[in-house]
Amino acid sequence: MLSGQEKGAEHFEAFKRWVAELTDADARAMVRGGQLNRSEICKAVGCARSVLQQNPRVKQALGELEDGLRERGVLPQAQQHDKDLPLRATGQLQQATDRERLKQLEVENASLRAALTEMRKRLQRYEVLDELLATTGRRPR
Repeated sequence: MLSGQEKGAEHFEAFKRWVAELTDADARAMVRGGQLNRSEICKAVGCARSVLQQNPRVKQALGELEDGLRERGVLPQAQQHDKDLPLRATGQLQQATDRERLKQLEVENASLRAALTEMRKRLQRYEVLDELLATTGRRPR
C-alpha cells in the first residue's frame, strides 16, 4: 500500500505527463469560466478532484499551466473582481428598500393629514348648521 506522499508523487507525475501531451486546441476545448475545467483535468489525469486542490505540487503546476496559457492567449485573462469591486455592506439593499418605502409612507401620511384637516373644517361648519337648525327650526340663507 502506498503512503500519502507516494500517492501525491504519483499524481504529480501523472499530471506532468498530461501537461506534456496537452495542446492549445485541447486546452481551448476545456475552458470553463475562464479557467481549465477541473473535472475534465481529473478525468484525463485519472485522479480525484481533491488532488488538484490539496496536492501542493499539482496545485502549483496547474496554476503555472493556466498562467502560461493566459500569456499565450489560449485562456482569457483572469478577472480580478474580488479586489476591484467594493464589498457590499450587509443589508445595503434592504436599507435602500426600507428608505424608499419610508419616503412613500411619509408622503402618504402628509396627504392624509391634509385631507383630515379639510374634513374637520367641513365637519365644524356642518355642526354649526345642525345646531342652528335644532334651535330655530329654520335653515339660514
